[in-house]
Amino acid sequence: MDNVFIYGLYVLIWPAITLGVLVLICTATYRDVKKAKRNNKDIL
Repeated sequence: MDNVFIYGLYVLIWPAITLGVLVLICTATYRDVKKAKRNNKDIL
């Protein structure tokens, strides 16, 4: 029974980690776009 709980926790933690990384990437991209617009530059 203990292994089932650990495996379930392991499977359920990956979507949370993935969501956190996605939010981090989107936030950093948004900040870069905002900064580029403020300086009248292209993002690329």
